[in-house]
Formats: sequence, C-alpha cells, structure tokens
Amino acid sequence: MEMFASLADKLPKANESHFAIEIAGLSGSLFKVLSFESQNDSLCSDYRFDIEVLSEELIEPDLVIGKDVTFSITWAMSDRTVSGIITEYVCHGRSHQGYVYTLSFQSLLVLLKHQRSNRVFTDMSADAIVKSVLDKAGFPSGKLQLKASSPSLAMTVQYDESDFDFVTRLMRRYGFVYGSTESTGSQANLSVFGSSSDFSSEMEEITLPYASPTGQVRPSESVFAFSKKASLLNSGFRLYDEDYEKGCALSVNSNNQTEVGGFGEDSIFAENFMTEGDGDALTKVHQQSIDCQRNLFVIDTDCRALRPGVALTITDHLNYSGRYLVVSVAHKGCQGGSVEYGSKVKGLTYKNQATIIPIDVQFKAPVIKRKKVFASFNATIEQEVDDKGRYKVKLPFNQDGEGEESKPTRLMQHYGGPGGHGMHFPLNKGTEVMVAGENGDLDRPVILGALFNDEALSPVTAENATENKLVTKAENTLLMDDKQGEEKIQLFTKAQENMLEFNATEGSEFIKLETKKGYIDIKSKEAMTLQSQANIVAQADKEISIRAEDAVYIQSIESNIEINAKEAIQLTADTDIKIQSADSNIQFEAQQSINLEAAQDISYFSVDGNVELAAQNGNFTINADRNISIVGQGSGSIQLSQGGGKIEIDAAGNITIDANNLNLSASNISVSGSAISHN
Repeated sequence: MEMFASLADKLPKANESHFAIEIAGLSGSLFKVLSFESQNDSLCSDYRFDIEVLSEELIEPDLVIGKDVTFSITWAMSDRTVSGIITEYVCHGRSHQGYVYTLSFQSLLVLLKHQRSNRVFTDMSADAIVKSVLDKAGFPSGKLQLKASSPSLAMTVQYDESDFDFVTRLMRRYGFVYGSTESTGSQANLSVFGSSSDFSSEMEEITLPYASPTGQVRPSESVFAFSKKASLLNSGFRLYDEDYEKGCALSVNSNNQTEVGGFGEDSIFAENFMTEGDGDALTKVHQQSIDCQRNLFVIDTDCRALRPGVALTITDHLNYSGRYLVVSVAHKGCQGGSVEYGSKVKGLTYKNQATIIPIDVQFKAPVIKRKKVFASFNATIEQEVDDKGRYKVKLPFNQDGEGEESKPTRLMQHYGGPGGHGMHFPLNKGTEVMVAGENGDLDRPVILGALFNDEALSPVTAENATENKLVTKAENTLLMDDKQGEEKIQLFTKAQENMLEFNATEGSEFIKLETKKGYIDIKSKEAMTLQSQANIVAQADKEISIRAEDAVYIQSIESNIEINAKEAIQLTADTDIKIQSADSNIQFEAQQSINLEAAQDISYFSVDGNVELAAQNGNFTINADRNISIVGQGSGSIQLSQGGGKIEIDAAGNITIDANNLNLSASNISVSGSAISHN
C-alpha cells in the first residue's frame, strides 16, 4: 500500500492540469482541457475520444481537422498518451473564460474509413493484403507492426467496401487481434498479432488492488467496483462447403470450450474454404469469438494507464483475484473545476469502466459476415481455357489489386455431368463475358456467358432473325433456319468449303454432303444402305471405285442396269467374273470391237438354249496356236453351211458334205474305208 500511496502523491493536485492536448502545427498552450470521454476504445476497433477544450483564441476548423493529435493523461509513473487524427470540430461559442470547443479524434484506422475501393487480390495471404491496402490508403508504414499471418488465399475481392470495412472483415475472419500501442511521446502504432496473448505481451502489465467503496478518499489507483456477466450463447459452430475440384462436401464443427453452458449450433454454409484444415482454423476463430463473450467481468477503476490489450492483475478480491485481459475501456475525465474553481473542485477527476476476461481465454473479435453480392458484372477473358476447362477474367471494377486478374474461373454451361459428358465452347482472350459470385461470394466467381459488343458482333440480327446460328472462331458454322417454307439445317466450315445441308424448302427438299477441296470418307462397321424411291446418281470427274472384301452385288429389281463409259470399261477380279441374267438375256454391244481375253481358258456355255456367234458384215475367224476343237454331244449335229453347201457331222459320227461343187486339192489325197458307196 505504501507504493500506491507514493504513486498518489505524484498525481497532480485538483487545481493542476491532469490532461493536455497537443495538435500538430499548433502551440501546446493554445487549448486547456475541460473534460473528455471515449467511445469504442476496444481491441479490434477504431476508438474515438471527445475532448472539450477551452481557448482564448477563435480557432477555425481548417487548423485542426485532419491533423495529428496527442492527448496526454498524467499518471504517476509516466504520462499516458493516446494519439490519433482529429475528425470532428464543434465550436460551442464564447464564455467569460474564452471559446469552448469539442474536438474529436480517432485512431489511425479512421483514415481507411474515408477510402472506398474495389480491388481483386489473388494468391496472397490476409496479412499481405492488409499491408497492401494500408499502403495504398496512405497509412504511415512506420506505424504498422504486423505480426500475424494466414494461408495464401486464391482470390479475395474488395467490392463497394471502405478500406476500413474490408481490412476489418479480413483480419477478424482469420483471428487477427489488433489495436493501438504507443509509448509516451510518440505516435500510436497499429499493432496486429495472431492472438490476444501475443498482443498483451507488447503492453505494460498493470496490477491493481480491489478496494470496495467506503466513502473515503482512496490512497491509490484501484478497482472499486467489480461485476460478473454471463450470457447464454450458441454452443458451437458448423461450417460446410463444396469442393468442386475434388467433387466432395466439406464439413467442420466446434463446440463450447468454457464452463458456461451454451445452446444450439450456428451453421454457416459457403464460408469458402477448400480443405478441412482451413475449415478447422476458421471454425476455431468463430468459436473463440463467442467463447470469450460467455463470461465477462466489468470493473470500475481510476487507473489512468488502463488500455485495451493490457494484462491486468487484480489483487485483494475475495473471489476474483487473478490475471485478466482488458478488452475495452470507457474513459471519462473532468478538470473543468480545476480550471475555474482552483482548489474547490470535488469528486473524481478521472474514472473508467473496463470489460475484462480471464487471461487464459483467447480473445477474438466477432467475425463479420461478408455482405453477399447478388449481382452480375461484365468482364473480359484474360487467360484462355486451362487444363480443367477454366478461365481467368478481368473484372472491370478492379482498380489496383495485386496478383492475377482472377483465380481460375468456371464457365457455366447448358449441359454437363459426371464422366466428362457435357458441352463447352471455348472463349477467346478479350471476349466480353458476364460474371457473378457463386452463392453471392465474389471471391468465387463464375462465368455466366459471353456478351456481344461492337467488336464481337452477334451472328444473328434483325436481318437474319429466322436463323439459329453457331459460329466458331475458325468460322465453323451450324445454321438452323426457321424461315417458313425454306427451313434448313447447314453444317459447314469456313467459306462453305465443306458442307452438310438438310434442306426442307417446300417442293425442293434435299440433303447435300459436299466438299470443295478434300475428299469424303464414309465408313460403317456393319451394313450401309443407300436407298431412293427415284434415282441414285454417283458421279465423279475422275474415278469411282467400289470395293468389298467379300462380294459386290449390283441388282435392278424391275428394270435394267446400264454401265456407260466415255472410254473403256474394265472388269477385273483376282478369281472369277460372273455375269448372269436370271430370267432374260445378256447382251454385249460395242460401236467398235468387243475383245474377250483370258490368260487361260474362255468358255461359252448355254444350259438350255443356243450359243450363237455372228459377224454381220465382216469375217469370223477362229485362231489358235494349237488345236481348234468343235465338239458336239447328245443327239444334235455339227453343221458348217455357206450358200447352198454344208458340212454336217451327226450324232452317229457320220459326215455329210453337200455342195454344188466339191473341190479337194492336196499333194496327196487318201480315201480309205470298208466300203465306198456310190450315189
């Protein structure tokens, strides 16, 4: 107690100044502090101090607004300072003492509230993004102490948010604990840590005794009121999401880790995590943010050094002596009496009310849910399709983000499913597209489709409004024309060099398969049928080849088969060639010669009829290098006749020569037989 008594002796007297304000560029004696109070002096928040001051001078607002300010509170050990930026000025008029003003200042974070940005960050951690945003907002780099980290994030979008709201949301999501830390005589630093225990280790620890109110003056700073507050809150959290790359559902959960009971589970869908490990980390932050609210203590003190993040040891309390973490402090001070009445001032010059939690309970600020953006945005393709069918897009609102323009982004299609079936028409770089956020989350963009513009004209306009048309970059085209009476479907390559057309024009229906440069190859594993109720015409400027590994059949059921050639017709077979007429004749006819040639035998055979060889106006010649045999079988005869003469060999082997004259001429003529008959 002697120590605290000695501290009390070092505090200023009631008629002395306890508080002072110093504004950059102005004299320190220009203002005298009458009173002050604070708002939101909490961990993970932007504090505000409202200072009522007195000045003999009329001060215009442009001299103070936006200026650095240091507010000093006299303390026994050393003065405590709170620094910031003056954000509000109110002149209350003039009294008999001078001009009375209320000057309000806030933490350095207030700079971010006046900067509204739209950005895209890819493949960056939360701490790197926070630093980038602070740098871009002009936050003094020397006043940032960043000692927290997060995993690398595929894509993080700031859209229609102030820089303050964005970094607050991001830091709270990953459990960063932050606030102002400063030493006497210097500006405040924004300190960011991964845990409340790390943050408190940077602050000077304070010990205060508990002294219940007695109505007498306390000899030292102390805790003079102590309240305990407990609340029924939800017991746990469950986060669940879908991982489209792995095709599986992700689900993680956590439960109350304190002695104060809870009820219910807060289920949050689409929290945007891709692994269970990431989900566990997010769930832990959610859980700690509510567990630290279950069992709170509220104390009233007159300790001027108490600030959020301080580790406070309370002694001399019957039930609650121990170590605590200061979460928030509401300050109030008044020295108006000392200014006006000198030694006649009564009551406290300063007091505060602080919210504290046990030191072993980790503090996390409540997680701020991102505002869902159910809107669509025009964008352009920045990087064409990747090995998973995704694209990178350039969003139009991205001012000065960092990294790639976007993470790999899926393209919505009209059809798809397991096993790789579906449809996909690749988009080219520079194509204008419409993009929205999956489940309203812009960190997870989805391409809804392509848009037409002055550089990418629509293939269908008012001039061809009946056409349903698909045209690729290489001008491959699928056209379905619904024009009444002229309906058609066309599939063709550039300049219609290769085309398949189904034309249903009334009275002129046809199907056409055409190539202007290459060849057409039609194949079938089994049967292929060409059938027409009228004609089938096969026409070629050069050759027509019909080939089969087995037989080739050409048949006319009710009429003729006609094979015409401007030049020769050639029938070739590795074995036999058979030309057969089932019920009628076979006729070979040529305007010049008909040549039958075989490497071996040539046979003429008639089953029931005659075989007739005739030369109408020319000679008939039989020529052989060896024998010429004319053989008849059965009851018929062999006859050679010309004019009135003939030679006949009958079935019995008799030879009859009948002629007007018979001339036999030879070197020798021999006639032999058993008898020679006369006429």
